[in-house]
Amino acid sequence: MSSARSRAPGWWVVFTRELADHWIGGKALGLVLFFCVMVAGAAMLQAVISVDDPIPPREMIFSALGLAISFGLVMGLVIGADSLSGERERGTLEALLLTPMSRRHIVAGKFLAAVSVWPVAMVVTAPYLTVLAQGDDALGPALRWGVVLGSLLAAAFAGLGMLVSFWSNANKTSLTVSLTLYLLCFLPTQMPSGAQKGFMGYLLKRVNPIEAVNQFLENVIVNNRTPHQMMPWLRGPAVFAVLVLGLLLWHAEGLSLDNGLPWLGRFGRRQPA
Repeated sequence: MSSARSRAPGWWVVFTRELADHWIGGKALGLVLFFCVMVAGAAMLQAVISVDDPIPPREMIFSALGLAISFGLVMGLVIGADSLSGERERGTLEALLLTPMSRRHIVAGKFLAAVSVWPVAMVVTAPYLTVLAQGDDALGPALRWGVVLGSLLAAAFAGLGMLVSFWSNANKTSLTVSLTLYLLCFLPTQMPSGAQKGFMGYLLKRVNPIEAVNQFLENVIVNNRTPHQMMPWLRGPAVFAVLVLGLLLWHAEGLSLDNGLPWLGRFGRRQPA
């Protein structure tokens, strides 16, 4: 068993170790169970409301799919933000760096473990989407594009969390900065539609990866637009994902015990009395 493990690629060794940490002794399983209850509750609430005030199945599908994608990318972001700064803070990164595997393999294994929550969230959500669809033909595009675009956002935000973690010496700092960046992307999607009009509003929608994906899914699932018509909306999320993962790959070989940026190291650090 140990010889087989030693022959495995370094990224696979790190990946399986991280999976065990997240899903056996970590928070991932509990959070997914909480997500199951949340999705079930949201689906039941929509079904009850639609009895008196019918909600089109397409709108219910879009709402449930958006909830699943939001959960998957937030969990990937949080796990990514803990992946390196957490190891530094717990004093376990040194032992990992002393192994013969390359830094890129370490980063790749941790990245794959960080995005592992998203496929589980999608698998959990799929039966609810099927029930909410009530036979509507929007289910197929919702499942296909939900998997594709959810994977794109989950990977991009997990990579973003790891980049912040890469440059942070304190886990609290990494989580705070990562969640702040997420809120900067998420909050504009909650603004009234009137506040998002004009050239700048249109530009921000295109640049913001969360808003761009929401626009694509809403128009394809709810408004019956074709994916080809909405394809320009995916340029922003694709560029964002390529940029983040490219930076992560580029910086991977420089992983060290003290890799934080000076201003991030000071942020959130308790000053001596």
